[in-house]
Amino acid sequence: MNKPTILTAAFLLSWSLLSAQSKNDVIYLLDGTKEVQVKEVGINTIKYSFPNESTVYSVSKYQVSKIEFASGREEIFPSPFKEVNGLDDFQEVYITYSSEDVSGLYPKGELFSKATGVTTLSSINNVKNRAVEKLKAEAAMLGANVVLIGNMYQRGNEYGGENQVGNSTQTTFSGVAYSTEKLDIEKAKAQLEGKTFHHYQTHRLNRNSWSPERTIATKYDENRKPLLFAIDRIFEKEGELFVTSTHLPTKTKELKVISVGEETVILMERNDKVITNYYLISDQNKYFKNMANRVVL
Repeated sequence: MNKPTILTAAFLLSWSLLSAQSKNDVIYLLDGTKEVQVKEVGINTIKYSFPNESTVYSVSKYQVSKIEFASGREEIFPSPFKEVNGLDDFQEVYITYSSEDVSGLYPKGELFSKATGVTTLSSINNVKNRAVEKLKAEAAMLGANVVLIGNMYQRGNEYGGENQVGNSTQTTFSGVAYSTEKLDIEKAKAQLEGKTFHHYQTHRLNRNSWSPERTIATKYDENRKPLLFAIDRIFEKEGELFVTSTHLPTKTKELKVISVGEETVILMERNDKVITNYYLISDQNKYFKNMANRVVL
């Protein structure tokens, strides 16, 4: 082998090694991708640093969907975070006690839930489960899909005596609701402007009630057709999207936009211990079409 060939081979080998060393890992997070150097994949967290830096960061595995390693290998991380669109999906809300799981997520508001047994023979677990379901329901109605539990209090059944009143079991939770996604305000505005909607259902949760209430809100015009209306005003406030409408029985007048789809809109108002969702559907929604074609006497 002649000298030029040897030099060329040595150069290509050096370049290949340098290229391999300079290539970084790519981590796919909920809010985008990052080029990093993964230090450790643990049971609950992933540790990494940025290229040419020594500081090590930690992120919950729940917030990572995939890692592409510099070696070419890929590792997928299934997430427990599910899509939640209002009260109908409240069972999909994820409960966590670790603040690392919600790092980088979007806070939606504080939560509180309380459930009390009917008698001193009530099941402690059944009462606790009811408190959890109320907490999930409130989170879903706020537009959240993750709940970070801050505090929990549980009291067992206390049996009374001749001169003492007994108390049934009780469980309370407090926490903060989070969402893995932020509402695309400009897209939501485009889907709301110039369109008409029908107020189909009202969902309401009172913290002192047994469970959320769902009521059909459909009203008809003089021609026996479901009423349609347009949003009066659409505006931004403190980074959130709000609307006003004289066609909805609200107390606050300003309603926060929780979810906007092609055929459905969920609006929210919160008054002390009561949270209300107004479920709107467009005239292209299949339920609206069924109602519009129905003969109402």
